[in-house]
Amino acid sequence: MESSATPFEAHSAKPIRIGLTCWRWQWRKATAIERLARQFGVTVQLTETISGLHREIEAQVSGANLDQFLSAFARQC
Repeated sequence: MESSATPFEAHSAKPIRIGLTCWRWQWRKATAIERLARQFGVTVQLTETISGLHREIEAQVSGANLDQFLSAFARQC
């Protein structure tokens, strides 16, 4: 019996958006996201907004190792 389902793609077609809020002087959060992206070979596009004492970091992430990146992001950031 043949399956009519299409095979699973290695990476998502649409990027996943993640974000976090930290204090303005905590610049290491953005560098941690970039380091994780290089480590797992995913593409990341960062957007940072500063309002008052808060820094809002938003990232669009896509790539083949997205699952590993997200689990590492949840543990480290």
